[in-house]
Amino acid sequence: MESITQILILLVIVSSCMAATLNTLNGQKKEKRSGRFCPPMGYKEKYEVAFLDNAQPLYGCAYLDHDWNLSDVPLFHLWLERPEEQSIIPTYCKNTSNMNHYIFECLSNDESANPEEVEKGFQYMSLFEYKPNKYGQHGSNTNEPSFRCAVYVADEYKNYGVVVIRMALSRGKAEHFTVRQCEGLSNILEDRNLIYDPKSQQYWPEGASYVFVMGDLQPKRRTTTTTTTTTTSTTTTTTQKPPVSFLYFLSMIRGELA
Repeated sequence: MESITQILILLVIVSSCMAATLNTLNGQKKEKRSGRFCPPMGYKEKYEVAFLDNAQPLYGCAYLDHDWNLSDVPLFHLWLERPEEQSIIPTYCKNTSNMNHYIFECLSNDESANPEEVEKGFQYMSLFEYKPNKYGQHGSNTNEPSFRCAVYVADEYKNYGVVVIRMALSRGKAEHFTVRQCEGLSNILEDRNLIYDPKSQQYWPEGASYVFVMGDLQPKRRTTTTTTTTTTSTTTTTTQKPPVSFLYFLSMIRGELA
């Protein structure tokens, strides 16, 4: 009788663990489908981009959007100028015809295990890149160096009406993601300036890059309910973004970034 009781208790514990695991997986699946594993960007909203690796900055555009041929979750789209076809004046999202298109699926999003990095707001992501074939069509090929780590921090500047997301990307790795790809990336975010400096970049992890993303703050919705009627009204408040260029804006807030 005692052994039967022990078996029943064990079954209850196992069932509870399985249920908790299933709930966790379902929650993660919902978060992934909502795009919450990606950087905090509005769905289909266009963001200006500046990109820095081992050469002069490149400019482009970024947004979250679906590509149902690739995945059922929102994907992180990144467009960057071709180095040989850079514009004298960056076009950002106004014209992406002469840009390379990169597509990433955000696989996970977690806080750092380092309390100091948590205090700074650093978030870690694992990414899978859909590589283009010779016809320019994107697809999944794990034999390509498609898995990356990214560390980012998002800062809201309500007086300017913008959000600035600074992101450090690792080089790609084939077959699977490893945590070791994240090593040293957070050090890149300590430098808040967008300057091509080979001397400092020699200390970056091999193949790493630095991405600045800037866009409008998403409008805040405020719901008000009156006691005399049963109707509920929703008010949307927005802050106008100043008519300045991306780089000029970064120079304006450099003191705030320091």
